[in-house]
Amino acid sequence: MNKWIRYGVGALVLALGVVIYQAWTPDIPHDELAEKYATGASDFIDLPSGARAHIRTRGNFEGKTVILLHGSNASLHTWEPWVDALEADYFIVTADLPGHGLTGPIPSENYTYDGMVAFVDELVETLNLENFILGGNSMGGGVTLAYALKYPDKPDGLILVDAAGIPTPENTRIKTSRPLAFELAGHWYSDWVLENITPRSIVEEGLKKCFSDNSNVTEAKITQYWELARHPGNREATGKRFAWYRDGRSSLDITPIKLPTLILWGEDDSLIPVETGTLMHEMIEGSELITYPDVGHLPMEEIPAISANAVRAFLNQFNASVPATPENTPETTDTTDEDVGR
Repeated sequence: MNKWIRYGVGALVLALGVVIYQAWTPDIPHDELAEKYATGASDFIDLPSGARAHIRTRGNFEGKTVILLHGSNASLHTWEPWVDALEADYFIVTADLPGHGLTGPIPSENYTYDGMVAFVDELVETLNLENFILGGNSMGGGVTLAYALKYPDKPDGLILVDAAGIPTPENTRIKTSRPLAFELAGHWYSDWVLENITPRSIVEEGLKKCFSDNSNVTEAKITQYWELARHPGNREATGKRFAWYRDGRSSLDITPIKLPTLILWGEDDSLIPVETGTLMHEMIEGSELITYPDVGHLPMEEIPAISANAVRAFLNQFNASVPATPENTPETTDTTDEDVGR
């Protein structure tokens, strides 16, 4: 009997080994990823802290400066539709945040809002940026709010797109449903697995939860997210960041913020439901809220032209050199009172 038990255990170990071997998804070297994804306006800059940031700077140097921060497990590529729409009139800076994209891990290993804010301010100082508008989506929105709280005199205004940073109200119309990878990350018992085994299917599942229309989840987009997640150090950084989230220290008191603020939200967002945007609007004095029906967590990708028009209208108040012409103001047919909540 003992012999058969040993055979059975051995067979199970062998089977487990085969499964792990087949599922193993190793890191992809930085240079290989950079050759594929550091294209066009991409550049790398060394920051005083020792971090090496992947950034893109595009647009009109005489226009208002806009800095855009991506969400969790995303990259600067998420902003390309907006950059394409706005670069004729505005100077736009996008960056891969610490533990993301081609920036990868940073020496401090601080992936909290404090660490992200320090990184963003290093970018601001190194690039000599002044009188800028700071914007962010999801996690990047939380970083934007944290930056405004720490440096209230540096940004001229804020753009928040389905932003993190405050707790989601209870009893939302759409029940919160986060990607499986988000639920698993930050636990001691699952981080090692996620750092070494990242199925393409888990990336696809996460992306489909970000969009109302799944036709946006293309094979190319899945591949991009899947490969950049496997930049050396990114998966370990994700585990550390989500462990911090689980400690409950990512909630901000945003009531001191007095900056002009545009809040954009997809009404079908199941990651951070739209009621969070309504609460954010109530907490930030003088803010403007625009919501979009049949849109998910990434309006800048799902409805780039419509959401960029709202941004343009907001930015025009800061840039007198850009006239309010039909070419650069929102079309009323895109955002009618019937279709858009304010």
